[in-house]
Amino acid sequence: MEYFVPLVLVGAVIAAALFGIISWLRNRNIKVKWYEWLIGGAGFALLLLAIQHFFGAWEELFPFAALMGLAIIGIPALILMVIAWQLVTRRAKQT
Repeated sequence: MEYFVPLVLVGAVIAAALFGIISWLRNRNIKVKWYEWLIGGAGFALLLLAIQHFFGAWEELFPFAALMGLAIIGIPALILMVIAWQLVTRRAKQT
């Protein structure tokens, strides 16, 4: 029960971010392919995993493990999200 409020807040932030991204794409009339959604979603899921690992390890008083997990999981997450962003922007510039 003690994790209910933080999880609701995380869910609300994710929903608001997804709504904002979709609204921004529709306003600019940018089409996104399914594999770009897949790459971006995988990157976002890895980023959430990295953040969860960081806070969990930090709470258990393992600061080195927290930072290493953030780096090992978070850097590939950011790379995947940048790849998805670049695919969308390069195709949008072509049209």
